[in-house]
Amino acid sequence: MNTRDYLEAKSFDGYKFFGAHKKDRGYIFRLLAPNASEAYIIGDFNDWEKQAMRKYSTGVFSITIDQAKIGDSYQYILVNGNKEIKKIDPFAKSINYVEKSSVICDDSYKFKIKKTKTEVKNILQVFLGSLFKDKTKSTDEIFKSIIDHCKENNYDCLSLMPVNEYQNYKSMGYAPMNLFSYSNRYGDIISFKRFVDLAHKNKIKILLELDIGEFDPDSMGLINFDGSNIYNYDYDDILYNYYGSVNFGLSNDLARSYIQSAVDYYLKEYKIDGIYFPAIENVIYWQGDKNRGINKDSFDFLSKLNTHIKESKALSLAGFSGEYDHDIDFDMVFDNKTKACVNMLKDEPIKRDYYKNFIIDLINKATSKNILGFSFVDSFLNEASFAMKMYSDDKKLEQLKSLFTFLYTIKSPKMLFMGDDSGDLRTFSVYNEFEFKNYERNIVDFNTYYKDISDLFINERSLSDKGSEVSLLDIEGFSLYAYKRSFKNENLLVVINFTDIDYKIESPYDLEEIINTEDLKYKGSGNINGSLSKGESVNIMPFGSAIFRIK
Repeated sequence: MNTRDYLEAKSFDGYKFFGAHKKDRGYIFRLLAPNASEAYIIGDFNDWEKQAMRKYSTGVFSITIDQAKIGDSYQYILVNGNKEIKKIDPFAKSINYVEKSSVICDDSYKFKIKKTKTEVKNILQVFLGSLFKDKTKSTDEIFKSIIDHCKENNYDCLSLMPVNEYQNYKSMGYAPMNLFSYSNRYGDIISFKRFVDLAHKNKIKILLELDIGEFDPDSMGLINFDGSNIYNYDYDDILYNYYGSVNFGLSNDLARSYIQSAVDYYLKEYKIDGIYFPAIENVIYWQGDKNRGINKDSFDFLSKLNTHIKESKALSLAGFSGEYDHDIDFDMVFDNKTKACVNMLKDEPIKRDYYKNFIIDLINKATSKNILGFSFVDSFLNEASFAMKMYSDDKKLEQLKSLFTFLYTIKSPKMLFMGDDSGDLRTFSVYNEFEFKNYERNIVDFNTYYKDISDLFINERSLSDKGSEVSLLDIEGFSLYAYKRSFKNENLLVVINFTDIDYKIESPYDLEEIINTEDLKYKGSGNINGSLSKGESVNIMPFGSAIFRIK
């Protein structure tokens, strides 16, 4: 690493230099603290007695400790004026969040499987915290259960919510203690790298959420690091965000090199297929508030990050609250467009025609760069699960099936949060253990439908190919939609009924029914269509949907 490049925000490899690095004997520790007059290290290897670190003109402090070994905890003590400040290593790969100390760890895994080159079509968002509450399974068994679920449910990509160490369990890993640590809650780094290898062996991509908008406000963390603001802004009105976390100072050169290095670290050292930047509105706008204007420094910074990610032959994705309309070159953006679908299905059926223009826009304007679907927010917002939000007491899963028919037949990559593919009626909680296949009542039949509709999406080019087309049909009906999906000479007809009344429409084509939510194997009424000739009636039951191959 070139230290001058790091100081000037030109570096992407700070992790190769800073932090604890193994030597023939012991470890060398390097720390950047340009505004500290002195720096000391304390830890298990020196009985927590201060050892002075050597300072260089660049603001780098270093020391080699022969006795340091894997498993040792340590902290830095920085001197600025008359103050001594204890700090966690910003580049620590492991943190004991209870003792607020850095930990030397073993990350020496050699990958065996190359990255998969498959196209991202269907993404499963996973919060490892709930899976790792199951203490009866080993780390490897838990990771394998994720891969098995992906294979069985036609996911070709995993988006893991942040894996960095964090203190507040309710934060779910957002506002991390630093950007290089791997949370001890989720096993160890070697187990995680083995998991990445297993995913790639099964042709599943791994995306990692990296929260570059905020960090933990703990005084032993990144805030006011060496007595000055290396990682955060100087001004009180933008120091903290509305949730009490500290905003990364994205106009600061050292903060930029730090984040750039974290991005490269996961791409190179973890063989991650892509970086997902969550809540990107908190980076684009001051305090995440559109009314406060665009933070031009961070806007330019995101473009620089995206360029580097693409040059690394990886994917750059973002999550955005609201409708994304910026020209930052992410490969894909998940922008919560489909949240309005949930609002529609929470309403009485008689009111759903109010959403007609929105539904038509989704059908006509969705693209291969817009990830559509539902995230973890939809699974716990208003203390109701995604499925529980559907209107009525006894027709929730019927409506959810048709919502998924709609989702998986409009043009876009998809994303769902774990549990939503089974129509789980239990409200998601960070405090509860989660297990795949832990079904209640009849939702196993819902999962059967999900598997079939997602398999259809993956394998039908007219539904999932980037070159596919959509044509909306003009039919009469209240909250009833029909559209044609095409790729070359392959054509499908999709019919969706979001109301509680049944419809008959005249078929404009000769048809062969492929899937219907009313099929008996999905616990439906059995009222399906089969083969139809042009001019015959297509029957669509209340809250029902069907897909036909056009002959």
